[in-house]
Amino acid sequence: MPENFEVLIKRCYQCGTCTGACPSAKITGRFNPRKIIAYMLLGNTDKMVADDVIWLCTACHACVERCPELVYPAEVLFQLKNVATSNGKFPIGLKEEAMQIYTTGTTVAYSSPIERRRKKLGLPEFPAVNVDEIQKIMELTGIDKKLEFNGSTLKEQKAEQEETQ
Repeated sequence: MPENFEVLIKRCYQCGTCTGACPSAKITGRFNPRKIIAYMLLGNTDKMVADDVIWLCTACHACVERCPELVYPAEVLFQLKNVATSNGKFPIGLKEEAMQIYTTGTTVAYSSPIERRRKKLGLPEFPAVNVDEIQKIMELTGIDKKLEFNGSTLKEQKAEQEETQ
């Protein structure tokens, strides 16, 4: 697949197959992959990067499987999200989830009720998470700096949280 979304979108002839296959488009009424690509074809890529609608893509790839021109709409949306993130524009929930991963290594905090239910259901205990390794990966990839909270990196935020406890 080509790296640059500008190459991908030029293949699109606006058939709407991507939108017809998209579960998010069916549910939200706001999200429309065909319209997003149309805006981009008209040179409004900056508008799409700034619009929070791009975050409604569920990454199910139904659009990719059905696109007759191999535009890879989901991949175009990934690239838009990457540009938006580089510009500091992303949902607060993403920041909070990144902080959760940075501090615990998981997206959901463990709790004794969850552990009891897992045991009752015969599920294995949660595996140990190497948080230091996850933090190092996030720092090496620069995610910790891209997902700043109030001008602070994830590492600085974690240190502030530990100081207040």
